[in-house]
Amino acid sequence: MKKIKIYIQLLLVALLTPVLSACDQEDDVVDIFTGKTWYMTYIAVEGQNKMYDFWQGNEDARIQSFKTITGDNYTLTFDGADLGNSTAGGTFSGSATSASISGKWNANGENRELKLTIDKSGTDTDKYLGKAFIDGLKSAFKYGGDNKNLYIYYKEGQTVKFISFAPQRNSGN
Repeated sequence: MKKIKIYIQLLLVALLTPVLSACDQEDDVVDIFTGKTWYMTYIAVEGQNKMYDFWQGNEDARIQSFKTITGDNYTLTFDGADLGNSTAGGTFSGSATSASISGKWNANGENRELKLTIDKSGTDTDKYLGKAFIDGLKSAFKYGGDNKNLYIYYKEGQTVKFISFAPQRNSGN
């Protein structure tokens, strides 16, 4: 009976070791952000996974905005390197429909804090998605996801929203 108890304890330790070691992992921030072009898939309120209604029920405006989600519109590219201490950073550039945005980025793989310092941005002609895209990047404070899905969180008043991105198919991932 004592031998069975020891075997069970050893089995539990062997099974729990990978679980416990996984709790202390950090994100590979360079792998998540760099080496691909990210395109926007939608913008939503935190905790939801459907496009936020920027159009306030105006169906024509919604249809026109959705037509702009093509080609190189609503894209971001990050260049950078590991800076040590679980952080990475560098420069980024992107575009909505008629406005571009660029600056510096810094992300922490432990707490997922994201800081985008905007050097250049414009006003987009799409006053719904274009405006939300540019304003969201200016207010970014954290990220989520991995190298297949990126979520950039931002605050709009008391509401936390996020911009969901996926890698463009021709960007290597």
